[in-house]
Amino acid sequence: MRRTHEAEGNRKIAVDVAMTALFILQMGYHMVDGLTHEWLGVALCLLFILHHALNGGWHRGLLRGKYSPQRALLTAVDVLLVLAMVAIIASSIMVSRYVFRFLDLGVRALGREMHMVSTMWGFVLTGLHLGLHWNIFLGMARRACKGKAAWAGVFPARLILAAVIFGAYQFITRGLWMELFMLRDFAFLPYGEPALLFIASYLCILALWAAATHYLGKAIRRATNRALKKGAKNL
Repeated sequence: MRRTHEAEGNRKIAVDVAMTALFILQMGYHMVDGLTHEWLGVALCLLFILHHALNGGWHRGLLRGKYSPQRALLTAVDVLLVLAMVAIIASSIMVSRYVFRFLDLGVRALGREMHMVSTMWGFVLTGLHLGLHWNIFLGMARRACKGKAAWAGVFPARLILAAVIFGAYQFITRGLWMELFMLRDFAFLPYGEPALLFIASYLCILALWAAATHYLGKAIRRATNRALKKGAKNL
């Protein structure tokens, strides 16, 4: 039974890692040709469907049980991410020049604006989603390191802090925040930028948003626990 749960957990994490990697590659759509970009988008869509098939319990549990502040935050982020992904898929079909060209919907201009804003919101929400599930990844890393002193050192914490700071810098200087609110008509395309630098930058941007919800979630849990302890003392 334990091995079955571990295998299922590994499958879920493998799908999540593949989705995150594909999403980052899709953000660098200027580095590949249009046909490749569209087929990678199809693959991302299929992984998104598989992700929800593997996490069917989340759908079944939406209307069950009480909603703590932590659960409310997690559910809000997840629902918004689903909506963003649906908008990305719909707008991808609208702007398609290859895979779905046969549909000829004639709404490419609308689809382009919708695609730009939904993609950036989807990317930010992916980071927020990862942050709320970060304890799962931390647990895996600790088990992999088997309590070695290297994991307990300050180096990993400093590395994460540097990534978050660099991610904030990249998010601002690239003007990505403008795409969230449709403040510019075209997405920023850093032609000539080394692929590794682009990938590292977007990984750090994900780290920025993951850190935001990870520590917000910790703060909410602490506040909830303090409120519960205070309530218990007053009984």
